[in-house]
Parts: sequence; structure tokens; C-alpha cells
Amino acid sequence: MLSNPYVLDILIKNFNQIINQNAHDTDLMFDYRHASQAKLHPVLKNKPDSLWFQLYVDEIGLTNPIGVKKDTQKVTMLYFQLADLPDTVNSMFFESIVQDLNTLQTSGIFIPALRTQLNFAFTVLAGDNLGSNDIGGFQKNLNNGQFCRYCHINYDQRLIPLSQISHPHRTIDQHDNLVQQVINLNTDFILQGVLDVSPFSKLIGFHAITSLPSDLMYDFNEDIAEKSSIS
Repeated sequence: MLSNPYVLDILIKNFNQIINQNAHDTDLMFDYRHASQAKLHPVLKNKPDSLWFQLYVDEIGLTNPIGVKKDTQKVTMLYFQLADLPDTVNSMFFESIVQDLNTLQTSGIFIPALRTQLNFAFTVLAGDNLGSNDIGGFQKNLNNGQFCRYCHINYDQRLIPLSQISHPHRTIDQHDNLVQQVINLNTDFILQGVLDVSPFSKLIGFHAITSLPSDLMYDFNEDIAEKSSIS
């Protein structure tokens, strides 16, 4: 990754920008290196210009999350992030993934030993609702505004049974128009629940309002929706 001149250039620019921001506002903490803990760090205290990375760990349950054995079948996932990279670089990783998946769909894979061509088609991108909202370019919280990826329900209407109220459904054309408006605004303004274009928008067969199925267990557990409001 760092062998790419473009990535290295914007990494250095982003690093210098953060340093300059802190120099002008020393009472603000822009990242970890401005925290008091960083001043005690065995590396940062001697090499303050070090790029810093962080690790993230999470467990993925492989079985139904309901029951006494829900914690026995899990896989621990460890993620690595070079934190000084700006978001524009992080989006490049999605671009390469999308390119590979599109090639897989358009060209398939030929298995010489079997003399067989395997063809592939994208179906859905499954995840919890917060993750799906994030990857779909929707608002990154579920406790206000138009939080739903499928319709224009407002948060304060979430517990009203569908037999008593109806909500306009999101359409592909309307969503694409909202995304374009958000891009034109070039701010962090959330427009009817839409925050940005999805990094998977160019994946063949993907669309933010049709390819991100809801996580009903998450809805129930987080009190986002009650059974009476889901048809």
C-alpha cells in the first residue's frame, strides 16, 4: 500500500495537516498523539513523527445468537488500521474490492482440472443495521431522523404499528437523486437519511436500498422496532 506514490503523498499531507491543526489549537485533541497518554508512549515520546496504527478485535458468532450455547461457537477477528490515512484512501480499498468482484461476475473463473467455467453473481451484503447504514451511505445512527434504508419513516414514528400508518418507500431513482444532491452540497449534511454515496455503488447488482437486508434481531434487541410495527 505504501509503495503507491499517491497513497504515500496524501498520507504525508494528512499527517502534516493534523500537526498544523494541533499547533493552532493546542487545547484540542485531534488524534491519539495529542493525548496525555501518547506523551508517555515508549515510541511516540522519542519519535513524535511516527505514523500510528491501531488494532480492533471483535468476535463473530457462528450460530443462532439465542440460547445457552450462543457464546461457544465464535471466531475472533483482529483488524489493523493505519490511522493517519484519510478517508479518501480508505475508499480506495473498496474500489479494488469492487473491481475484483465485478471481474468475478463478468469473467468468472475457469477451473482447468475440471474444464469447467464457474460464473458468479452478487446477491446481498449482510450485516448489522449500523454497519449496513454505514456501507450504504446512510446516516450512521439509528436514534433520530429517517434512519430506515427502505422507507422514509422518522424515528419518532418507529413504534406505531404499520396498520395505523404508512411510510413512502425509497426508490432507486429517488435515492440516486438524493445522493447526487448530497455530493453537490459537499458537506456532512444528512438529506432524508442519506449521507454519502455507497463505496459499493459501482458493484454490479448492488444498490444501497435493495442490497442491504435488515437485521431484525438487531432491531428487536436495540428497541429500534417492536414486533407490532414490522409486517
